[in-house]
Amino acid sequence: MWVATPRRHVSRDEVKLQISVIVPAVNEAETIGGCLAQFRDAGGVEVVVVDGGSSDGTREAVNASGVARWLPSPKKGRAFQMNYGAAATSGEVLLFLHADTHLPQDGLRLIADSMADPKVVGGRFRLGLSEDTWMFRLIALFSTFRSRYLGITYGDQGIYVRRSVFDRMGGFPALEIFEDSEFCSAVSRLGRFVMLDASVCSSTRRWRRWGVFRTVVWMWVLRLLYICSVSDDRLSRRYRNVR
Repeated sequence: MWVATPRRHVSRDEVKLQISVIVPAVNEAETIGGCLAQFRDAGGVEVVVVDGGSSDGTREAVNASGVARWLPSPKKGRAFQMNYGAAATSGEVLLFLHADTHLPQDGLRLIADSMADPKVVGGRFRLGLSEDTWMFRLIALFSTFRSRYLGITYGDQGIYVRRSVFDRMGGFPALEIFEDSEFCSAVSRLGRFVMLDASVCSSTRRWRRWGVFRTVVWMWVLRLLYICSVSDDRLSRRYRNVR
């Protein structure tokens, strides 16, 4: 079980922009409490956990946090859950965060500061991982490089966007896999999609569960198959094998 130390976040006086945090979740009882704890002192920030049908104690953990609202999703699937959560919130900026990801210190203020530029439509953080080994440092480095220079950004980097832009786009595409990278590519075509000079901390559990080398290679295989127009349904069945 991975437990990250909650990081200090900014107060109500420091953040002038209303931010809504949307966390899609399914069976995240072990991680959701730590994720939500990082927002405990972040006054004025709206947090919702959109549950895609958990059978563990996710709902109880969310309610016990006193930080977030638990929202049952009518349909399972990260894209649908994130769109559903966005529709149920009111912030000017939407932050989509995985249940096992922690923002950097003062991450909310960094988001708000970037939004001061009207040309910025959204952004993401650099990727950081919960294990400080050369192997995971290398994965984080290449993931950040991939996002910055190849334009392929995944949800474990903490994606945020102006609500007006999100609404204009119609939210995340109805995909079971790569909905996050497709969304970010579309956002970047509407204005500046920035990368903040700070790293999130995401869990390494996926790599540990399936094997580091195997997971990295398989994700690139799925990406190549996606480029070759293999159906979303077929790809999603293969993707579930590494989650």
